[in-house]
Amino acid sequence: MTPSSASGAPLDELLKKRPSPELQIAGPAQQPLPKTHSILEKGMMEYRPFGADATGEKIRDVSGMTIRANIEYLEESISLKAGPAAGMQAVENLCSLLNERIRDPAYHVAPALLRNMWHSYSYEFRCFLGEFCCIIAGDPQFAFKMAQAKFLSPIIQTLGRPFSVSQIYRMFPHFGEKFVKGSMYMEAESVTDRHALLRMKFTDAVDGQFGPYRKACAALVCAASKGALTAIPERIHHGRPAAITDLSCMAEGDEWCEWDITWDPEPSRQPLWVAVGFLASMACWFFLRHQHPTLTTIQALLLASAPALLSVLIVRWWARHTRSQMREQLVDEQLRSVEARHEELREAYLEQEQTTVELRRKVGQLTILHRAGLLFSSTLDRDLLFDSVLRALNEDLHYDRAMISLYDRDRRVAHKIRIMGVSEACTAFAENLAIPVTDPHLLEGAVLLEGRPILVRNLQEVWHCLHPLHQQLATMTGAKSFISVPLKVKSQVMGALTVDRTEVNGLGQADLDLMVTVTNQVAIALDNADAYAQIEALNVGLEAKVRERTRELERLNQDLAAANQKLRELDHLKSAFVSIVSHELRTPMTSIKGYVENLLDGISGPLNNRQAQSLERVKCNADRLTRMTNELLDLSRIEAGLIDLRLAPITIPELVADVMDSAQAFAQPKSITLRQRYAAAPPPITADRDKLHQVLTNLIHNAIKFTPQHGLVLVEATTLEGQVEICVSDSGCGIPEQELNRVFEKFYRGPSAPIETRGAGLGLSITKSLVELHGGRIWVTSSRGQGSRFCFTLPIETPIKPNESSPTYRLG
Repeated sequence: MTPSSASGAPLDELLKKRPSPELQIAGPAQQPLPKTHSILEKGMMEYRPFGADATGEKIRDVSGMTIRANIEYLEESISLKAGPAAGMQAVENLCSLLNERIRDPAYHVAPALLRNMWHSYSYEFRCFLGEFCCIIAGDPQFAFKMAQAKFLSPIIQTLGRPFSVSQIYRMFPHFGEKFVKGSMYMEAESVTDRHALLRMKFTDAVDGQFGPYRKACAALVCAASKGALTAIPERIHHGRPAAITDLSCMAEGDEWCEWDITWDPEPSRQPLWVAVGFLASMACWFFLRHQHPTLTTIQALLLASAPALLSVLIVRWWARHTRSQMREQLVDEQLRSVEARHEELREAYLEQEQTTVELRRKVGQLTILHRAGLLFSSTLDRDLLFDSVLRALNEDLHYDRAMISLYDRDRRVAHKIRIMGVSEACTAFAENLAIPVTDPHLLEGAVLLEGRPILVRNLQEVWHCLHPLHQQLATMTGAKSFISVPLKVKSQVMGALTVDRTEVNGLGQADLDLMVTVTNQVAIALDNADAYAQIEALNVGLEAKVRERTRELERLNQDLAAANQKLRELDHLKSAFVSIVSHELRTPMTSIKGYVENLLDGISGPLNNRQAQSLERVKCNADRLTRMTNELLDLSRIEAGLIDLRLAPITIPELVADVMDSAQAFAQPKSITLRQRYAAAPPPITADRDKLHQVLTNLIHNAIKFTPQHGLVLVEATTLEGQVEICVSDSGCGIPEQELNRVFEKFYRGPSAPIETRGAGLGLSITKSLVELHGGRIWVTSSRGQGSRFCFTLPIETPIKPNESSPTYRLG
């Protein structure tokens, strides 16, 4: 299913409106981009989204409550528009989009994981998630509305009710210390009963995660923070939302996000002590007037009000102090309990998630190692083995680069370096390196001379321990940390297997353990490849014996070739004999045919019907014998290579019409229709007219011969790429499938053909030879009872090939 936004547009179309997500690694020297440049332009996430970072420190930039609030509000907002199913699908789509940006599959997320409020995430992940939520919901104000509705959880609302709005705003730094410690600075500059001045900014560590996209990320976080702050009077004390004004903003390039917040004051309550104080004053005044009548009214009022006011002040102060003390004690206990439980559960979940990630990574690595081991063990060629190893490390285990170098113990140099994951220029540079390895105190010596695997977390710290050529190679690749493991075969170091990363502390002990395992598998495969090479060397002697035996067979073949040559000479003599006999038969057959025709024409006198019928039969057999003689003569010339092509321009329709005119006499007794058809006029071709006339005559006569009364013989021609295809179709008896492959053989006469139509079996063989002599080919398609279709192709320009046949034998 294609992910879609609330507006119904596919997400990939929405994302096309943003710059393409190509990887842009942000360095410290990069200038901040305007806030219109989203962090999605970064492409892949550079930092781990949760668990522990590259240094092993637990990631706790953003509370899981923040991520859960985003997930819940996204699902609820989509559900209100398109139904519950669409809301659930929106969360699934969000996970799919996030996983496309996370390099390591071990850190891929699912809806259940994102709903876990005890989890913690990196700020980079939080901003990717926030941007995708805005896109899926189709609401640029998603972050502000989500924070207003979801950031203040029910427990926070309950715990905050004993406090006034101003007291809650004063605790703004306290909440920052508890929930975003190490990722943000929060300060409350001034707070009154209806006014607060608050501000916040990111730490340097968080700024590093944002890179040049700091302004866009600040706009996202700032909107969510303002949404939560404005909701405090409404959510906790059921008043109206606070009004907030931006005084400065990190999204505009300022150092801090600073807000001026105002809200309606809480309604005042008339305390009971006012009435009590008034009654006490009146009682004192009446007492003084009766007991001391000498006092004036003013003096009595003053004396009566003094003790009353004093007692009221004492009672008021004591009540306020007691309530405040009890309230603070209660809240303090609740906060300590909740915070203790929160930290306990959070630590437990962090440990659990890190364990899950490590387990998933281990399972993935074991799967890859198993698959790679099978691949390595099945490869017996060194070059293919090395390519497979580098590809597995670079593509399957996700190391930035992988390198294999071989060690020449005699010359004491590392050479024949193969590297994957770099540019062609870097590859060419590495292949031409020959690095001396003589000092065991250098990193190369530790690996190749002492056979110790090494793990370098920060390359700059050991830069002086690298050979200058290796320093140059590391500069070209941009490596910041690497692992190098000796490649040992039978306790001898044959080379080294190296992987690296472009960030400091990008590799750890787990990577070193994995590389040692991979290198052991490669060593076994390399040993197998060397053993195979030794077997190949042993085969060389056997091959020498085979060559000697081959020479003996070649001598025998030479004897056989001499015998074959003698047979060819005899075959040539046979062909010459057939040619001579056929030529000698043509003269008497011509005379016989001439005398028979004279008798039939009545030159020697009239004939009765029986005599005429006999002479007609003699003429028919003479014609048949003449055709057989001509076919034998043509066959002998073809086999002897004495057929020469006289090439000239030929028009296909004209040639076909000429042959059909000649065949009309043969077709008329059976009332067979001869027809030619062209979809478009074929172009003229260069060929031997007489030979093509013979080809068409053979095919059309065959078609007439096998077509019953009132049938049809059709000749068609079409133009192909540089060729003309000519087809002769009939409506005759057809050819069985089992005979189709033999119709062009010499002297073959199909057993299914009627006896009266069988000839010498040479016509189609001669036709095939003449077509191939022109550079074409011929074939037949047919089925029993549905006629036959003979097709052949001819090049428009017939290539002239030199005659390499046997010496020409000419008659007479």
